[in-house]
Amino acid sequence: MKVYNVHQALKILQEYYITDSIQMVTRWIREGKIKAERSANRKEGWRIHHDDLFQFIEEHRPGLPEVMGVYEWYVENSFSMLTSDHHEKHNKLDSEEVKGDSTHSEELIKQLMEEKNQLENQLINMQDELNLVYEQITELTVKIQKLEEENAFLMGLYEQMDEMYQELIKKNQQESSNETPKTMDRKLKKVMSTEDFKTIFEKVIKGYKSETINFIQQEDELINEIYTLFFNEDGELKNEVIYDEEYICPLTKKKYKKNLRSMLKNAIRTKLEQVLNSVDETVLANDSSR
Repeated sequence: MKVYNVHQALKILQEYYITDSIQMVTRWIREGKIKAERSANRKEGWRIHHDDLFQFIEEHRPGLPEVMGVYEWYVENSFSMLTSDHHEKHNKLDSEEVKGDSTHSEELIKQLMEEKNQLENQLINMQDELNLVYEQITELTVKIQKLEEENAFLMGLYEQMDEMYQELIKKNQQESSNETPKTMDRKLKKVMSTEDFKTIFEKVIKGYKSETINFIQQEDELINEIYTLFFNEDGELKNEVIYDEEYICPLTKKKYKKNLRSMLKNAIRTKLEQVLNSVDETVLANDSSR
């Protein structure tokens, strides 16, 4: 069974109009959408089996691998079929029953030319139909990518809305228990222990299935690195993170209104993506140097 590296898999996915981005290929591998395995030598990168790659292609482009296979077979064999048929009929011209019949020979030649033209027209029509299919596939690919982007945006919006909803519940609980809202607000929004931050971090890395083990190995280092960007040693938010009743993320520079946990989740995702991209670039650089 054939085994491909990331570059070879990308070339095949380009031929099937799925993607021309190597970052998307590595992302699908990390998410487990394309089954792959690390080679014994990490510098060699990912190894993808032929059946696993084409199973992924079939899921994205149902029926296209079979259509492509039939088309390629027809193109490869049509010429030999035509040549064989031509030789067979040419032999008839040399046979004793047609040697003295020039009229019959001319008719046979004319028939051969007509069949040749018909075959060429069939090939042209097939190519036109295949080009039309490719155009439709390209349009669908663009639509799918837009839907994925919209879905990611909606997921982020949902998390922010959920965060606001949870804060409203807590605020109502404060008022019902006659606690001072401002005091409680300060504790909820400006202070967080490393243990609470670690809980948020562990929830986020669950979304990175294939890389979870690697992240767990670096967990303490990453938690400390991100936590110290936002909080002082006493667990209070740094002054530069709060500006005019808004939060400003040190990593993304985005502003958040009363959504501390959402800001921290997005910051953690940004940092994890930076780590993954750094690993992928190192692997790709090693692949290219070979």
